[in-house]
Amino acid sequence: MCGIVGYIGKKEVLPILLDGLSRLEYRGYDSAGVAIVNGGGISTAKAKGRIAALKEKIEVMNLKGQVGIAHTRWATHGEPSERNAHPHFDCKGKIAVVHNGIIENFSELRKTLISLGHVFASDTDSEVLAHLIEKFYDENLGEAVRRALRSVRGTYGIAVVASDQPNVIIAARRGSPLVLGVGEKEYYLASDISAILSYTNKIVYPEDGEMIRISREGYTTLTLDNKFIERTPQEVEWSADDIEKGDFAHYMLKEIFEQPQVVRNTTAGRLLINEGSAHFGGLNLSDNELRMIDRILFVACGTAYYAGFVGKYMLEEVAGIPVDICTASEFRYKRILITPTTLVFVVSQSGETADTLAALREVKRKGNKVLGITNVVSSTIARETDGGIFIHAGPEIGVASTKAFMGQITTLALMALNFGRIRDLSASAGKKMAEAISRIPAQIEGILSRRGEIKEIAEKYKDAKSFLFMGRKFNFPIALEGALKLKEITYIHAEGYAAGEMKHGPIALVDKETPSVFICPKDTVYEKTISNISEVRARNGRVIAIATEGDEQLKQHVDDIFYIPRTPEAVAPLLTTVPLQLFAYYTAVAKNLDVDKPRNLAKSVTVE
Repeated sequence: MCGIVGYIGKKEVLPILLDGLSRLEYRGYDSAGVAIVNGGGISTAKAKGRIAALKEKIEVMNLKGQVGIAHTRWATHGEPSERNAHPHFDCKGKIAVVHNGIIENFSELRKTLISLGHVFASDTDSEVLAHLIEKFYDENLGEAVRRALRSVRGTYGIAVVASDQPNVIIAARRGSPLVLGVGEKEYYLASDISAILSYTNKIVYPEDGEMIRISREGYTTLTLDNKFIERTPQEVEWSADDIEKGDFAHYMLKEIFEQPQVVRNTTAGRLLINEGSAHFGGLNLSDNELRMIDRILFVACGTAYYAGFVGKYMLEEVAGIPVDICTASEFRYKRILITPTTLVFVVSQSGETADTLAALREVKRKGNKVLGITNVVSSTIARETDGGIFIHAGPEIGVASTKAFMGQITTLALMALNFGRIRDLSASAGKKMAEAISRIPAQIEGILSRRGEIKEIAEKYKDAKSFLFMGRKFNFPIALEGALKLKEITYIHAEGYAAGEMKHGPIALVDKETPSVFICPKDTVYEKTISNISEVRARNGRVIAIATEGDEQLKQHVDDIFYIPRTPEAVAPLLTTVPLQLFAYYTAVAKNLDVDKPRNLAKSVTVE
């Protein structure tokens, strides 16, 4: 969740650190800081708030050097403040540490270190790392870091420098992402490749429990057991242009507009229209092995969880296979029955979500295979699963996920088609669904061309204090996701419900001040949803509807309406989600909020 940047080479380090931090702003943070090794010691600057505040503070300082580390913090232990901002130092100010993650045994370590005479300057768990390294330090920074990390429990991505070793950075990871960028006798460190992609596309990916010693002459990778590991650079497919906003006002809007191409990328080479089927090369399972599967389990968090929920409806309806879904944060703490014929998928945009990774490892510990659905080829989930599917959405910068969600539900539609065809879905039914999926990109483009209609509706309702989102069947999870999007970037309270459940409690919230958003395409539950809308209208509730084009009947029952193209109901979520994304976006813009950096949130949740 926090961000790490580091550099060692021949250039002045400060501009590189600040540029990297700026590129990590989208991940979410509340303070920032830098530490630069200058030959005579370590110069540092910290500031609460945005990176702009740090830059303003640095302007009156003379921070020079060619080796440094930097950090953006998302508070876990200790309030957002300058004293709790990273980097953290040892007692002598000789060793500087930046840390992502949570040290679970920090309290007992802190007590022990205090008893040994160490003095702490912050409320964070991270500071114990600096003092632990100091305890073991004897002019070998790498060995001190290695011994310190063997004493800690929890998750970490760290970078460490020392004033008397101006040609070295030590980095290590466990459960928190960290990558090394390789240049010409210069090296870049980051918690996300987006921070360093404008400098190099040659990336080294250390595994959990590994440490890297970096100097101008090169790097070595070893385990915490002091065994050397060979890690060679890989070239990433993304470019620096992929992480720029271009002519769009916000990353979120850009990424909403990229969704037609995301669907094309996700289906390319996989959607077999003539056969009415789909094919995945990365599952590492034969059709016979897939036929033996009698249950699927999706494990995910947040938006990815709602994608899995959509997948549940698709797979059960189209393929006739039972599907369960579990929030990853609960997975390890409840009894989950996984049989040898259960196929487990973990779903994560970043492939680094801490709770989802923990669930993955728990399943593997029990001897079951785990497959992944992720957007990042080099991610930990991609490396640790037994196979899986990449959604090929390209880098997603906006904190509120849009195009990654689209890639996920497109993937799950293809999976439903694949499982259906190797079971009892007819060729004609399969072809009808495949053709419908192939039309989705153009249909989304049509929706985007009418974004002005959504903007007008958003401006009309921007002052509402609470919203209800409702849908049935395939669009129940889309109602949940629509409510989440609105909450994330507008800070308006919103709840999603299965429309038929409204009368079992939520209808008590209905009044003229609480608008209801109904997803009501012409499907098998259309008339039922109309009845639910009527119940809201009878109680003076205002209704916004997402409806199928040409539906004049529904217009009489609602206050505002937005039409989507006609499509089979199993595929409808790929269309109904788009106007809800636009509605959240334009509501946030109308309220003059920072769309891409919503308060308290982080893009990649790498702590429990």
